[in-house]
Amino acid sequence: MNRSLLGALLIAGSLVQPAAAHMVWLERGEHTVRLFFGEYAENLRERRGGHLDAIVAPQLVGSAASPSREADHVAFGPLPGGDTRATGQLAPWSDRARGGRTRSVYLAREGRTDTRAVLDLELVPVRSDGDAFTLLFRGEPLRRTKVVLIGPPGWSKELGTDAEGHVTLPTPWAGRYVAEVQHVDPTAGGQEAAAYDRTSYVSTLSFTVQDGIPWTARQ
Repeated sequence: MNRSLLGALLIAGSLVQPAAAHMVWLERGEHTVRLFFGEYAENLRERRGGHLDAIVAPQLVGSAASPSREADHVAFGPLPGGDTRATGQLAPWSDRARGGRTRSVYLAREGRTDTRAVLDLELVPVRSDGDAFTLLFRGEPLRRTKVVLIGPPGWSKELGTDAEGHVTLPTPWAGRYVAEVQHVDPTAGGQEAAAYDRTSYVSTLSFTVQDGIPWTARQ
């Protein structure tokens, strides 16, 4: 591990444990894509100078764009075409529930056009822009795994993948949807301050539905 990343892990360590249950998600703006850290359903976005600083080495997958830490998000620009993916992680933290130390890795995807799996843990559309997905971990389907879908403006539904790792996301309303999945890999790794006993992956898929019931029309 290079010295700069190790140093960042040590500095961020004090911010980690209270934030470990959060998610990362992406929102596409006019000129940039924004990475948020917090709880989408609760409209909680961590801020610079607080838990947002715990995210180590945020990067846009397949892009050389440098991250810019803004007040409540990390911005990447210029805006790439097509679906966008980003990653980040927390320094390994003492996990009282499981014992030992856990490394938290956050993965995020915006868009549902690309039918390829790129991230370690990813909801991949069966067909471009469709509502049917396969949950893959390193290319293999994850069966009987919980999927939490959050719709506009904070409506949520707990779903699950079937025996083949498939799940269909209901999208009746117009607006942004964020789907969250989690998976724990028991493989240990790292050295010294960066050593961990397992990796907790939290992955999100965000996309916008244009043709749907306006939320204000729902009674």
